[in-house]
Parts: sequence; structure tokens; C-alpha cells
Amino acid sequence: MKKVFFALIFAFAVFDLFSQEIEDSVSAAEESADTNNASEEIADDDLLDLFDSAEDTDAVITDSKNSGEVTINAGGFSIPLTFSGYLESSVGAGDIWEDGKHKPSGYFTFLNYLYLNARPDKTLSIHGSLRTVLPSGSTTSNSSTDSILSVYELYFTYLLFDSVFITAGKKATSWGYVRLIGTSDDDSSSEDTASGSAYKYGGISTNIISDSRNGTSGLIRIPFWTGTISAIALYNESYGAASNMSAGKMSFALSVEQTFFKTSLNLFARKYPSLDKNDVELSESAKIRPVAGAEIKRTIFDADVYAQSIAQLYDRKTLVDERSVKGLGSIVNTVGLYKWWNKHDPNFGFNVEYQDVYFPITETHSRCMAYDVGLAHLGKKKNIKLGASGYHSFTKKNGYVKPGIIFSGLIPHATWENGVRVDYGESDSFVSPKITFGSYIKITLNY
Repeated sequence: MKKVFFALIFAFAVFDLFSQEIEDSVSAAEESADTNNASEEIADDDLLDLFDSAEDTDAVITDSKNSGEVTINAGGFSIPLTFSGYLESSVGAGDIWEDGKHKPSGYFTFLNYLYLNARPDKTLSIHGSLRTVLPSGSTTSNSSTDSILSVYELYFTYLLFDSVFITAGKKATSWGYVRLIGTSDDDSSSEDTASGSAYKYGGISTNIISDSRNGTSGLIRIPFWTGTISAIALYNESYGAASNMSAGKMSFALSVEQTFFKTSLNLFARKYPSLDKNDVELSESAKIRPVAGAEIKRTIFDADVYAQSIAQLYDRKTLVDERSVKGLGSIVNTVGLYKWWNKHDPNFGFNVEYQDVYFPITETHSRCMAYDVGLAHLGKKKNIKLGASGYHSFTKKNGYVKPGIIFSGLIPHATWENGVRVDYGESDSFVSPKITFGSYIKITLNY
């Protein structure tokens, strides 16, 4: 325990020096963006998730077909422009049973991404995506300000010396091995109010740059030893116009990921803005304090085993001078296990995670777990999927379970999806048990 404690002190001390150097040298006109394990965010609140992707990303990846290509000749260069897209639309019906009453309703969603990619050569590329979503807010999003029609991402990538990767613009970035807890809104409302910490335990509890798409960012990733060093600067439009940018209004994060004996180790930290949009020093109650953490992942018998620990600084003097763990506002520990068998039919897989959040100041804990389990390639036509996902809070004594079944191939480009969600336990937001049933046809198309 002492080794871990001193490691945290060292991490915060080093990161404080790192962020101070950046604030002294960053240009006020610097823009931003990402791509460390990033993806197009198209996940909705499906009743079933059957491990469509095993990547460590903040959303589901969609592979689009290159269906349209136009070549533009300008300034002696021939630049190919590639257009592609993804469409997803669902229509169905549902019913909510709560407190002895039924609430039947219809269901309709429409989601479309139009992608634009320009790559004059292997060094430079430009990427953009336009998103249309109905009803507004029907998809999982890092931003609550997205409109029905919006520019979802717009950024460039640059490869320097065939090894150094640079990207800047509006882009979603994801760091972290955790797949379930903190990647949805299940626990996003809880925070350490006792210590005055604004560190919430939603996406940011396991991905310290989960808010990257909310503004602009600039990322550089450099190969080093057996892995990479990544540094990112983020600027949120809420801190004022881009013409009035300064380092004090920006957030900086650093990640060092290395592989030793088939084991991945990642150390990371983030410092948040110190100034408000008027260049005034933020008050202690308004500041978001720095975070630092480490995670490890290894494949054992074809199963991913991973663990992550993130701590947020509360008082530097208490942590460093007094060497007390009460200098930390919170310590978030998450462990997980993921396994997918796909060599024989039917395919089977599961993912389970457990999280313990410790608040040293109040000496209290918040504990929860999340899980996914699924079967695929069932039936004579191998067109049936069965699965269930769930979340349980040991602290709040509540949670939910979502079993479901999917039929594909019944009609072209569509699946028939059916599921039930049962919310249980003590809650101020619903009467337990609350049972939600849904059945809908989902049409998807990569074009």
C-alpha cells in the first residue's frame, strides 16, 4: 500500500511539472483533436449488446464502404475525395409497467452519418462526418448540445517521419481498457460532494478524456521503446471564443503506454483549466482537480484481464507534505474480464467488471458491477443472437438486467430485435420493479 501511495504522489508531482511547462510554452492559437483508439459513435440504447467490437473505444466502430470517390486537381496535386455513410433507423413499439400501471408507446429513431475523407498522400489526410439524428438526443453522446443536424467530427491527421502521428480538430478520443463501467450514463450522476470534488463517475471515471469531442483538441503520439507516448491538449468552446484562447483555459493530458512480456501497462494523467472565459483564476469550488492513474491488461488463455486505478488530487499539501491519502479526493479502482469464443458455432462471450470508488476524506466506498453475456450464430440459418446485460450498485442497492433476442435475415438490411429491461431495488427515480419491453425492426446500411 505504501508503494502505491508514493507512486501516486510521484505521478501528481511529475504531472504538475509537465503541465506547468506546457502552460508556459503553448501558443494561444493552438487548435486540437484525436485518434488514440477513437471511433465513430453510433451506439444507441439497444436492449442487447453482443460484443460487436472488442476494441477499447468509446463507441461502436462502423466500417463504411467507399461508395463514392471524386478526384480534385488543384495546385498540381490530385486529391481523391471519398464519400461514404452509415444509416440506421428503427421503428417499433414498447410498454412500461410501473407501480401497477402500463404505458404503451411507439418507437422511432433515425441516425445517419455522412463521411468525407481526403488523402492526397500517406502523410496528410482530412476527415469529416455529418450526423443527422432523430429524435434529438436519442443516441449516446459525449455532448448534450448536439443538434438534430451537426458536424460530428472534422479533423486532420499528419504522419511525420513515418512514425510520429499528429491530429487536430474536432475528434472523439478514448484512452483506457475498461469497456462497461463509465462508458455509459449508468453512474454519471454520482460525485464526491463531501469533498467538493467535481469529478463525476460517468465516462470520465474510466476514460479521462471522454469529453474530447465537446470542443477541439490536438494530439501527438510518438513511438517510444515498446509502446507510445501520447500528449493531448483540449479546448472547450464554453471557455470563450477561439480567438481568445490561452493555455490557462485549456486542459492537458499525457499517456505513456508500454508492453512488457505480452502485458500492456499504461500510465496517464490530466490537468484541467485554471482560468475561466474571462481569464480570471477559477475559484477552488469551481476547479476540477488533476487526475492520474495506471492500468494493466494481459491476455490469459485468450481472455482479456485488465485493471485500472485513477485518483483525483484534492489537496497537494496534505498528499505530499503530510503523506496522507486524505490528500486525494477519490480513488477509482476497476477490474474486468472479457472472453469471446468464436471458433465454433454457436459463438459465446461474456464481459464482467467490478468497480470500487473510495473517498478518503469521508472514508466511504461506492461499489458497483456491470456485465454482458451473449450467444450468436444460433438456429438453422445461424441468424439468431441471445444476450443479456446488466448493472448493479451495491451501494445504492439497485440496478437493472436486460435480456434480449435478435433475428436477422428475415427481410433485407434489417433485424428484428426484442428485449426486456427490469429495473429493481431502492430508487427515487422509479418504483421497483419497473419493467420495460420493446420490439422493433432496425434497418442498417453501409453505403
